[in-house]
Amino acid sequence: MLAEKQKESLPRDIEQITKEFVQNGLSNHFPGVDLDSINIDHAHHGFSTVLRVHLTPGAGNTSNSVPKSVMLKGGFEKTSRDRGGDFTFLSLEMEYHAYQMLPELGLNMPEIYSLQIDRDNAQMVLLMEDLALKDVRFQRGLSPNNAEQVARRLTALADLHSRTWDSPELRNGGKYDILPKNGAEMFLGYLDHGGFTDEVFYQFVSEPRGAACPVKFLDYEWIKRYLKYASELSDAIPNCVIHGDTHLGNLYEEADGTPGFFDSLARQEPGISEATYHICNAMDPIDRRKHERDLVAHYRAELIKRGISVPSLYEMMHQYTTFLSLNLITFFVNPTYYQTEAFNTAHAMRAAAAIVDNNGYDLV
Repeated sequence: MLAEKQKESLPRDIEQITKEFVQNGLSNHFPGVDLDSINIDHAHHGFSTVLRVHLTPGAGNTSNSVPKSVMLKGGFEKTSRDRGGDFTFLSLEMEYHAYQMLPELGLNMPEIYSLQIDRDNAQMVLLMEDLALKDVRFQRGLSPNNAEQVARRLTALADLHSRTWDSPELRNGGKYDILPKNGAEMFLGYLDHGGFTDEVFYQFVSEPRGAACPVKFLDYEWIKRYLKYASELSDAIPNCVIHGDTHLGNLYEEADGTPGFFDSLARQEPGISEATYHICNAMDPIDRRKHERDLVAHYRAELIKRGISVPSLYEMMHQYTTFLSLNLITFFVNPTYYQTEAFNTAHAMRAAAAIVDNNGYDLV
């Protein structure tokens, strides 16, 4: 399992990232590395921060494999810390555990050079390969996928989910017990902890994202009942380890089409919740409506191939409709400093359309 014991306080501001910090982070993976300088030429700000760091080897460098650049990611966003508080660090912890656990469970993810966590300082920093140096296709949230791409990704997710499906290792004292449980209940806690009063919620949905959805879906009490229904279902059916945030902005494809995943919020949850989140977020509503039942059936069949006992397709479609609540709330309250309003509007509308098509409003 990939892990590094953090020896000193991790930087919480970008300005605190030094050549020595990067060099030390690379030293285990690239013995003999010596850097003359680093240059940060790209910063993507969101819930956390992703930096592209160019590396200039020094005179003492003896490693022939040091790349031209690496990606550095950490919790450098003051806005996230101020709004989310403890929930912000929980998300950083979830990503930390994801890169420890998910590659071991067969999920294709970027190579990690160092992974450090500083609980006293509420920080996580990782150094990983720069995928832009490889022949990969980054996926974009405003450019939906076709059914074949989604099916291939569902196969990869079914393989991941099957390896811990209802496993004793999810329970007290087990290997995966450290992962948080029940994303719907977590979201209800975040709404409360993050100060999402009625007034704040309605400020968010007064933006185009709300105007793109049925007016009845803007009822905050209904949304919370819908999430509570999903939370109760989540506790009632088998759980597994999931990636946790499979919208297209967190995905890529290798040159041969093999799905790749990053930016995980690893947790314990029913696998159908993740399949739902991905299908709805990844597809244009017209294509999704045409193919969603077949895609859920495909995911179900892939689980059966791996020896998992699953309910009927009819029941799985009910579960699918229930977990669409997470799609809707995620992008209803997603700040524009995490994703653009165009991104949030498109994804909220996709969720609303799926709920309408599956009569989700009548569930609660």
